[in-house]
Amino acid sequence: MRRTLVLGTAILSALTTRSVGAQTAAPESFVARDIALDIAIDYPNQRLSGSITYDLENWTPQPARQVSFLLNRLMEASSVRAASGASLAHTQDVVRFVDDPMRQVNQLRVTLPRPIASGGHTTLRIDYAGNLVGYTEIGWLYVKDHIDTAFTIIRNDALAFPMVGGIVDKANRKRPFSQFVYHVSVRVPAKYRVAIGGKATRLPHDDGTVTWHYESGKPARVMNVSIAPFDTLGENGVRVFYFPDDSLGARRVMASTQAALRTLTSWFGPAHDPLNVTITEIPNGWGSQAGLIEGIIQSAAAFRDPERMGELYHELSHIWNANATDLPSPRWEEGQAMFLEGLLREQLDRWTGRQKSETQTLTRVKNRINSDSSLQRVPLADYGKQRMTDWSYSVGELMFATLYNLVGQKEFNRILGGYYQRYANAGTTRNFVDLAKQTSSRDLTAFFDDWMFTSRWTDLLRNATSVADLEQHYR
Repeated sequence: MRRTLVLGTAILSALTTRSVGAQTAAPESFVARDIALDIAIDYPNQRLSGSITYDLENWTPQPARQVSFLLNRLMEASSVRAASGASLAHTQDVVRFVDDPMRQVNQLRVTLPRPIASGGHTTLRIDYAGNLVGYTEIGWLYVKDHIDTAFTIIRNDALAFPMVGGIVDKANRKRPFSQFVYHVSVRVPAKYRVAIGGKATRLPHDDGTVTWHYESGKPARVMNVSIAPFDTLGENGVRVFYFPDDSLGARRVMASTQAALRTLTSWFGPAHDPLNVTITEIPNGWGSQAGLIEGIIQSAAAFRDPERMGELYHELSHIWNANATDLPSPRWEEGQAMFLEGLLREQLDRWTGRQKSETQTLTRVKNRINSDSSLQRVPLADYGKQRMTDWSYSVGELMFATLYNLVGQKEFNRILGGYYQRYANAGTTRNFVDLAKQTSSRDLTAFFDDWMFTSRWTDLLRNATSVADLEQHYR
């Protein structure tokens, strides 16, 4: 009995220490601002090798000298160097996440030559290599990444390159959202094509390989580099990378993309930047992701099913977003995109389910109001400050659906298009609201007070069964 008790006490102590550590661990002090990734794929040995160069910014108020990077558990760094070429002191070990013990990573700890002041930058380069494996064992069933001649993806999810972060997930979530300009070079045999968003160039080599180089031009959220014997389509600033067996679906995706771009232009006016949209087909089960800068990766099912165009429309609508300067951003633009996704499906694809879908969103949010007190306290304009932007999609969708019903499509288009055309380079939530009030023939003061600057919309939802009910409140 005594021995069992001692063992139980030891286990309890370890679990308590781990729990306390997860709760109190500080987030890493640095975020990436510029990344240069240069890799080569070795198909026979299912390996990749290369280097990544980071421009890092200290986002904290204190000086910082230590940087932690996470790398796939079957990869290792061979050197870490400063911008001058000098070697930097570092250690690396395969470890488990404190708050997710099934998740193993190679943690690389780097000591900088001197502390970096708050807001300061430093540059370093990591050379690394190894085999790429996924993370299906921790429940990430879509992260089955590996080097394969049929399809390979190099991305954040599997840590296929070193990423800034620590081994406490809760602490990582406290760090500011990192957005970075990327420069990606990938060397592969000539029969393969490399796909990621950005400006592309190709450099053939005498040994039968080709280096593909991409530059994002603007800050991106992730890097998803897809490699396969793709076929391609190109038209009016849009590139589609697809598997040869899905040529019909690829043409349909291109046609839908062009139709959506024409429609959005007619609604909101011309885009300010030249179009550079990359859409890449990936196998089913690998997890679709989308972003205008980094590119849109969609499963083969989306290429084969005309009913799956919604997520594509969602991302295309973001072309007409002003550059948000609210920090941290409340991301109400995601709610706008959710609404426009349904509207485009309705007008381009003859979809009849928009109102039903909006009602389902209303019901889902209504059911969460009582259990999530933050929805009753925090206005949409403050979702970024309170780390609630997951709700920006559904709450924002209901706000824009109500506004659309209230003012009609022509006036709605003048509001959204007018805001984009005037504030494309820099705009705030207050800019948007003020312009909407000036543009509309209706007094929208109460509407935006309820939906953007307070949480009074939650009281309206309790008695509403549809967006039409919300609209009637402002008539």
